[in-house]
Amino acid sequence: MGDGVGAFGLAFGFFGLLFALVGIALGVSLVRRAVTQQRALTYGIPAEARCLDTYLTRDSEGSSTRHVILGFTTREGQAVRFEPMGAPRMMVAGDFVTVRYLPENPEKAAVVGSGGAGAMVGLVIGLVVSTIFTVAGLAFAAGGFGFGFFAMNVTAGP
Repeated sequence: MGDGVGAFGLAFGFFGLLFALVGIALGVSLVRRAVTQQRALTYGIPAEARCLDTYLTRDSEGSSTRHVILGFTTREGQAVRFEPMGAPRMMVAGDFVTVRYLPENPEKAAVVGSGGAGAMVGLVIGLVVSTIFTVAGLAFAAGGFGFGFFAMNVTAGP
């Protein structure tokens, strides 16, 4: 085997590690977002938010996602606009909803009643996907590095 085969194996291994790191980052991001949402719902200051806008986006397959933009004013007088995670589906511009926010992070407010079973199912599905991503990346890395080092040792010979 040539050195090119060993180098290809090592490159494949590094690509697998990159894949695994993306999976880990996705999982950490999902957990941090869920913890922030739960903290806001548990310890946050209540405020009345108004639906400022709703719009649809379509992906390449033609399925659409509905987005809601809410706005409220903190006790300190700061105007906040944000797109909530788990907003009620049937909101239209002008509707009011109760949110809870942490004073240090009001733009990550949570809609009261949005942290139920649906949010937990979404978190679990996201964590399963990120775990599969990570395991697949580690498998590619192990195979690539193993093959790369094997090919380099075979060409070096005794």
